[in-house]
Amino acid sequence: MNLPAVLGAVTLAFATCAAANNQRYLFVPPVELLNRMTDEEIRELIRKEPPVPPLATSTYHLSVLAQDEARAAVKLRALVEAMFSAHEVLSRYLSSWEELVGAGVEAEGFASHPLHAYALTKHVSLGWPHVEAALQAVSNLSQDTEWLLSRSEKRGVPTGEDLATVAGGMARLHDYYSLNLTALAHARLVSAIDARPVPCGITPSALDLHRIGSEAVSHNVLNSGVDFLRAALDRWDGNASFVKSADTFDRHRNLRQTDLRKVEKFHDQILERKGPRSTFHSTYERPFNKTLARKKKYHKKDEVVLGELGNSIQGQKQYYRLCRGEDLRPVDVTSRLYCRYVTNGSPLYRIGPLRMEVQSLDPYVVTLEEVVTPSEAADLVDASARYLMRSSTIRANGGSAESFMRTSSTAWMLDSDLPVLSELTHRIEQIAGVNAQQNRGAEMYQVVNYGVGGHYTVHHDYIDKGLINNRIATFLVYLKDVPQGGRTVFPWVGTGVRPKRGSALLWYNMNRVGMPDSRLQHGACPVLLGDKWVINKWIFYGGQLHTLPCGPEKKGDTIRQPQA
Repeated sequence: MNLPAVLGAVTLAFATCAAANNQRYLFVPPVELLNRMTDEEIRELIRKEPPVPPLATSTYHLSVLAQDEARAAVKLRALVEAMFSAHEVLSRYLSSWEELVGAGVEAEGFASHPLHAYALTKHVSLGWPHVEAALQAVSNLSQDTEWLLSRSEKRGVPTGEDLATVAGGMARLHDYYSLNLTALAHARLVSAIDARPVPCGITPSALDLHRIGSEAVSHNVLNSGVDFLRAALDRWDGNASFVKSADTFDRHRNLRQTDLRKVEKFHDQILERKGPRSTFHSTYERPFNKTLARKKKYHKKDEVVLGELGNSIQGQKQYYRLCRGEDLRPVDVTSRLYCRYVTNGSPLYRIGPLRMEVQSLDPYVVTLEEVVTPSEAADLVDASARYLMRSSTIRANGGSAESFMRTSSTAWMLDSDLPVLSELTHRIEQIAGVNAQQNRGAEMYQVVNYGVGGHYTVHHDYIDKGLINNRIATFLVYLKDVPQGGRTVFPWVGTGVRPKRGSALLWYNMNRVGMPDSRLQHGACPVLLGDKWVINKWIFYGGQLHTLPCGPEKKGDTIRQPQA
């Protein structure tokens, strides 16, 4: 089966992960090769399980890690017990031997004395069976030992890079949701989007807070860096009296007030030069330096730009506000929105139409409820989970790269992989009136799972790879509910959507004449609490030429909308 449209899209990086020097690389086969591949050959390529799971960017693999660690703990306890028993026996046996050494056992003729002979015989005959039993108990655990030693190579053990990514995710959560760090230090999660405390069983130490603050600074999340470093200093008592067991493995850290002052100064320098927020940095709206803070530019009222593409700083500010649950549009816009039941003229939905809620009229963005059932959503998660790989972003030269801009894990699936996927493709076609077949109609399905603070900063699904193979529309289905965070937001539209299991989000990336609609830039907000799973289907422009013919662009003109 030829897949020219699919293979022409750079974003379909049929990635396999290779472990080398603890790095993960993306492998993208040449288009010429893929054009000659059958469906089964492509499936074989994308179905290679990554040898090193993307632990830091996937809550699924972190859950698997917890189960794996529980199994390791059982084996380690048995090994400790056996080794402790062996240590006791061997120590007593060696003590008995030292007594014989003191009596001259190593001297020639020692055994010629009857008492010497008796003592030596007694030492070995009574002691050695206990030594053998102790050593046998340890030897019986050799398979467990081999399993434990193979974890890093075969099963995936978090690296320092993984720890840095998770710590960076914590910093991002504070940046977006203003975590109450005092509450966090007392094992309670409280944020700006939900003041109700969520208890947890772990109390972070001063070293934990310092590590998170340090990672925040290294990623230029400077507002979070300052706050976490300050919280670490507040918690540090100078005598290290509060040290958790895990801290004994941590390197020595100097928690000094002077370091905090340096970070505050760096924060103000970046704020002065680059403003408070961009794709690659974030600071507070005002500097810590009181003299700088008196400047007029730090006292301007925030503006909102809607209906057009503004600058990146403005986009990041609006993205940030939308992630917190705000709606930036005036009442005269939101008052015209509506919801209704739709069939789109399809026999499939004539009985049991879908509930559609219009999120925006221009540009056109809608949500549709119960597109997939809970059991179908669970099947999709289970089928894709073990093929998750670290998500990448597209470089200007068309290549792929891992980036702090996007922290999640991705699995690609063919329509033929599961009955529910071919059924979902049929539903998309009926709902949106498009050709969603995996060929010229649409790309493969992309399943995404997010990790700690997992997000995807503001971007556009349109990628200039030729009109035929470009993404005219995005059909995104939420596979799980997300208790806090994880919204999909549109900064230039001024609205966002909270994940709801089974519901779909539909928008059009291009207008009728094939030009990208820049207003449809969007972002996936950081996941504060919960497990976010989505599945994407990108519809190709070329596959819709017969169903959605192009025409003159007019203000307010939209591509075919689902009809009642």
